[in-house]
Amino acid sequence: MGDISSLQELPKKKKKKRNPGYIITIVLLSLITISSLLVAYQSVKLYKDSLVVPEEEEPAPVLYTEDEVDLMIREARAQAAEEATASYVKELKETAENSNGIVSMLRKMYPDYFVYYDTNHYEFAEIDRTLPQANFKNENIIANEGFLEYKVDGETKSVKGIDVSKFQGDIDWQKVADSGVKYAMIRLGLRGYETGKIVSDENFEANIQGALDAGIEVGVYFFTQAVTPAEAREEAEYVLNLIEGYNITYPVAIDVEDLYNERARSYNQSKESRTECAIAFMDAVRTAGYNPAIYGNLHTFTRLVNVEKLGDYDKWFALYDTSIYFPYEISVWQYSDKGRIDGIEGDVDLNITFPKE
Repeated sequence: MGDISSLQELPKKKKKKRNPGYIITIVLLSLITISSLLVAYQSVKLYKDSLVVPEEEEPAPVLYTEDEVDLMIREARAQAAEEATASYVKELKETAENSNGIVSMLRKMYPDYFVYYDTNHYEFAEIDRTLPQANFKNENIIANEGFLEYKVDGETKSVKGIDVSKFQGDIDWQKVADSGVKYAMIRLGLRGYETGKIVSDENFEANIQGALDAGIEVGVYFFTQAVTPAEAREEAEYVLNLIEGYNITYPVAIDVEDLYNERARSYNQSKESRTECAIAFMDAVRTAGYNPAIYGNLHTFTRLVNVEKLGDYDKWFALYDTSIYFPYEISVWQYSDKGRIDGIEGDVDLNITFPKE
């Protein structure tokens, strides 16, 4: 090997000098970064803190004695009763101010009952919702020059009619027809309320023939005093014999009324008996091929017969008013006993029919 001392000394590497501006920049950037991180951390912490819902202290339970609870219940009931009473009294007051008094208020109070005034007391009869219900709306009943019509959407659906007996005297049936009467229910006869004898109406033949000759359709009715189904069938047979040969297009009706007379053979007759008699009459009429019906008023259909057994028969209903208070389906409405018709001297009963739905 050669002598090491003979080797030339290698030059030393020069150290690179640092720029003072560069160092300051690095320091500033670091400080900015650290500050930003601190700000971000603080913001996140504040946000999290805002989401924390402080726990509410549970309220101390309120304890009441048994007497206090009873008192609160009584006060609540009294307040509710007072509010309900005030509302109801207001409604009754409005009803009284806009109607004809006590009967209207009672009907408002008891919507599931017939309510009417009858012989010094108010009658309440429960309405049977299983029967065919009313086929009319009172708002469709329109007064027109002394007569009533039933109109739907401006179109007259009712038919103008009358009912007559010997009490109308001799009738000019052509004038009756010219006045717009389309049908007439004509009394055929009656059973004497004391003797029990069946007799025909004195003007029956003249009335039925005169009406038919004038082009007026007819039905008939018989005033019953039957006290057994056998007597009712006897009355029906009598009617059927007299109408044979006539074109009967309106009902053959049994007239069921209370005479309020102790001498009447039907006085104190039970509802069951009257109902059985009415059904016996109408079934005989139906068997003969005619349309049977029962005539009566509110008293008839609540006190004299069991209306729930008559759902299968047409009803000719008498109520002298401009609106109807009756919950069941009816075929003919007798709305006045003071009508005036050309061709008839004095008063006559006015009727309209209702359309079948």
